[in-house]
Amino acid sequence: MNKAIIILVIGLFFSPGLVYADTWHIETVETEKHVGYDTSIALDSADNPHISYYDYLSYDLKYARWTGSTWEIQSVDTLGDVGEFSSIALDSSGNPHISYHDAFNWNLKYAFWTGSTWEIQTVDASAYVGWCTSIALDSSDNPHISYIDCLNYDLKYACWTGSSWEIQSVDTYADAGWGTSIALDSSDNPHISYVDYANYDLKYARWTGSTWEIQSVDKSGDVGEYSSIALDSSGNPHISYFDSSNLDLKYSHWTGSTWGIQSVDTLGSVGFCTSIALDSSDNPHISYSDVSNDDLKYARWNGSAWEIQSLDTFGDVGGYTSIAIDSSDCPHISYYDWGNGGLKYAWYGDPLNAISLLSFTATPQEDSSVLLNWQVETTEGEQIAGFNLYRREITQNSVAEAPQLPQNKDAGWTKVNSSLITGQNPYAYTDSRVEPGNSYEYRLEAVLADESTEILGSASCAPAPPAFAITKVYPNPASVVLNIVLTLPQTGKVTLELYDLTGRVVTSKDIQVISAGELNAQLDVHELASGVYTLWATQGSLSSSERVVVVR
Repeated sequence: MNKAIIILVIGLFFSPGLVYADTWHIETVETEKHVGYDTSIALDSADNPHISYYDYLSYDLKYARWTGSTWEIQSVDTLGDVGEFSSIALDSSGNPHISYHDAFNWNLKYAFWTGSTWEIQTVDASAYVGWCTSIALDSSDNPHISYIDCLNYDLKYACWTGSSWEIQSVDTYADAGWGTSIALDSSDNPHISYVDYANYDLKYARWTGSTWEIQSVDKSGDVGEYSSIALDSSGNPHISYFDSSNLDLKYSHWTGSTWGIQSVDTLGSVGFCTSIALDSSDNPHISYSDVSNDDLKYARWNGSAWEIQSLDTFGDVGGYTSIAIDSSDCPHISYYDWGNGGLKYAWYGDPLNAISLLSFTATPQEDSSVLLNWQVETTEGEQIAGFNLYRREITQNSVAEAPQLPQNKDAGWTKVNSSLITGQNPYAYTDSRVEPGNSYEYRLEAVLADESTEILGSASCAPAPPAFAITKVYPNPASVVLNIVLTLPQTGKVTLELYDLTGRVVTSKDIQVISAGELNAQLDVHELASGVYTLWATQGSLSSSERVVVVR
C-alpha cells in the first residue's frame, strides 16, 4: 500500500487559494421545523433568487428573496391552511406571482406583489381544486396556471385575461392532471406536462391557438410522476419525470417529429421531485431527490452526455426541489431538508457571502493524527460564527495503487467536530480520531452569524507512513516455521536474516516488495538447533531486529 504523503486541493479553485471561482454553495434559508415544503424558485434580472414555499408548522404560504446582502422572509397568506403546491414566477419588474392551494377551502389561490403589498385572489372556488399548481407569466405579465380538479380528476387551466379569470378543463379523461407543470411559448400559448394515473402515462397538452392538443409522451410502465416542463428556443418541450416502475429519473423532449426519451439516472431510487430548466444552449438541467441515499441530486446535459452530481448529502435532504438557470447558465436550486425541517438553497457560482479561503492544508502527524490549518478573508461586514469540518476515507483501488477518491465525490462525509470550531485567523484543528495508515479527504464549512453555511474547500492527506519495523513474530518459540509481520514505508528489496549467538547467519531470505504497507513473510527453522536467535530485517539503510527462540 502506498503510504506516501498526499496533500491536494480538490477541484474547487480555479485561481490559487481563492474560493471566488465558481463552485457549488449550499445554505439554509430558514431553519424552523417543517418549513420549506413545496418550494419553487425564480431568479430576477440580477440573478437573485426568489423562493415560495409552504410552512407546515403554521400552515402559511411563505416567500423568501435574496436582497443582495441578506434573506428577506415574508408570510404571504396566513388565512387558514394555505401554501401547499406553491409555484412562483417573476414579472418584468421582478415582482413575484405565486399560485398555491388553499387546503382549508380546497380552492386554487393566487398572490402577487404589487410593489407595496400582497394582493391575494381566489382563482377557482370549485370544490376540491388547486392541487399540483404551476404558474407562468405571459409577455403582458398575466398569469397562467395549471392545476388539478380532485373532485373530477381533471387537468384544469386558468389564465388572467386582463380583467377576469378564464378557466378551462383541459383533459377530462379518467384520472388525469396530477403533477402538472406549465410553460408558455413565444406566442404565449401554454404547454402542460402531467401524469395520467388511469394509465400511468406521462402526458402533454398544448394550446394550438384554437384547441388543446393532447399526447401520451411515455407509456412504458408506471411513468410521469413529478413532471416538470421547459420550452427551448424553438418552442419544443423538454420534460423531466419519475419512472415509478424502475425508480429512475427520465427525460423526454420533442425533436420536431418525435419524442426522444432517455433514462437519466438509474442508480437506486432516484427522480422524485424533479424540476427542469434549460440554459442558453437549450441544454437541460434537472434537480431531483435521491430517496435511496436521502440526497439532493443534479443532472445536466453537457451536449454529449449526462453529468450527474450529488449536491447535498448531509442528512435527509432533497425534497420538493425546484431549479432555475441564471444569466451565466449556472443552476440555482431550492429544496427541503427533511432531517432538520428547513428550507435550503444550493447554487453554482460566486458565493453570496464573500469569503475567501486563502489556504487549507491537512498535515499528518507522527501520532497518526491530522493537523488541519486554514486561513480566510472576508469582506467588510461579514461575520463568521465558526467552522465545521467533515471527513471521509479515501478508497484504495488496490494495495499497489495510490489512493483514489470515492466514486461518488459527494458521499460518505462524517462531521469531525462536536461543537463549532472557533478561534483566531489563521485557524487550526487536530483530528485525532483517524485510523493509522488510512487516507482521508476533509471538507471545510464556514458558518456565518445568520446561520447560513458556505462550503469553502477540500484538502486530502494520507497519514505519515509507518516506521520500518518488525511488528510481530509468531509462534515464538517456533519449531517449524517462523511467521514475520513487517511494516514498510517504501517499496524495494527486504532481507530477512537469522543470527545465532556467535553472530553467524544461519538462514536468510530476500523479498522483493512492490507496495509499501504491511508485509507477511516466513522463515523455515525446522532444521535449526534449539536456542536463542536474533532476527534482522533490512531494507536499504533501514533495519529492525527481534529476539526469537527455536525449540525441538
